[in-house]
Amino acid sequence: MFLGRCHRNIGRVSTAHVKRPIRTSLGLASLFALCSFLIAVVALVAYRLGLADIIQPVADGPALHPVTALSVMLLAVCVVLTMKSARPFIDGVCAVILIGALARLAFPDEASHWLQQFNSLSAGPETAISASTALCLLMLAASLLLRQHGNAAISQMMSVLAYSAPALALVGFVLSVQEANAMMSLTTVLMLIPLCAATALSTVYQGFLRSLLGPTRISALARRHIALVMMAPYLLGISIIDINPDAAEISFVILIVASSQSVGLVVAFLALSFCSLERRSNILRRRAEMRARRDVLTGAMNRASFTNHSQQEIDKNRMIKSNVSLLFIDVDHFKRINDTYGHDTGDQVLKRIIRLTRDCLRNSDAVARWGGEEFVVLLPATDLNGALLVAEKIRHRIDVGHFDELATGLHVTVSIGCAEMVSSECFDEIVARADRALYEAKHRGRNQTVAA
Repeated sequence: MFLGRCHRNIGRVSTAHVKRPIRTSLGLASLFALCSFLIAVVALVAYRLGLADIIQPVADGPALHPVTALSVMLLAVCVVLTMKSARPFIDGVCAVILIGALARLAFPDEASHWLQQFNSLSAGPETAISASTALCLLMLAASLLLRQHGNAAISQMMSVLAYSAPALALVGFVLSVQEANAMMSLTTVLMLIPLCAATALSTVYQGFLRSLLGPTRISALARRHIALVMMAPYLLGISIIDINPDAAEISFVILIVASSQSVGLVVAFLALSFCSLERRSNILRRRAEMRARRDVLTGAMNRASFTNHSQQEIDKNRMIKSNVSLLFIDVDHFKRINDTYGHDTGDQVLKRIIRLTRDCLRNSDAVARWGGEEFVVLLPATDLNGALLVAEKIRHRIDVGHFDELATGLHVTVSIGCAEMVSSECFDEIVARADRALYEAKHRGRNQTVAA
């Protein structure tokens, strides 16, 4: 039900395989949403009991409207509900809040008159939903709708922008700027700030936050610096006001918050861009490494990588005193196939032989293109009798491999030499014995298997 368990429906990644910063962020998202929910519950209870100190924490300041608290409660629930079955509920709640906030912004007088019907206080402070509160709720509802429909990057950006409204009011309270702190109640600020954080963190698997919290070096660097660079405008603003108190105006507060938000978005965008480049670089590097280990035509291991792999397997099996066998496979009359049907058909023959050979092998076995039309197969934990059975299975599968689908009248056979490693020999020696057995198979008439 909660983010840590069901976020796979959105991010399509299991939390069991996620790095610690992402798991921690999901836990914080649920915690922040719970904080907003509890503050909203306390605010509604205080509203029913007429506790003015909670509804209007600052004397002569704005008071909390119950619809604001109810909207925060519903949005907090939507943040932690991420299963597909909850999508209609989330879409419905967000749509209602979105439309209501738009109505408050577009028709302030009519909306205020309508919202006043929900104000049951006969005495005490006059409650209202300010334009900044409506704007914040609108952006949070839009952010959750975008999250539901898979646009995490814009959803996170909307959450960051939504944070600007309560952040502006909070800075106004801290700096005693009346125009700024008159935008919303302090109780509303305390509800909306954790809700903005929870909404952004709920999409941590994707977008900017995935880059910021990812395992790359760029992500780690961005995480170390983003908090510092976002705090810099606030610290600078406080220092300026200490020096010149006349600077404490609404325009200056807006500049401080806007600067912090802009810096945060720039750092997040740079992290996203650099992480994307780093991922592409890693993909290209892995592809290059794969090409270095694989035969370009058939996709099988090449000679060098097979030699290294085989030596490791031989050493491992020698330690546990297990048998190792090797097959040496050669395509019969391959030059004739190339001359008769063309090199393109010959290439297709080699590809199909590798595919048919793999179908006869276990996951622990390895096959490689040794050179030209020659292939080798390593069979760990297999004695000579077992290797002969595998070799015959491969030979028969190729013999009836329907190569006439590639060219009319084409029939392909292979000759195979088998050898089992003895305790005193090295990899080159077992290859040489299997090669001699292969030539014996060719000498006997081809399309057969011979043991060394």
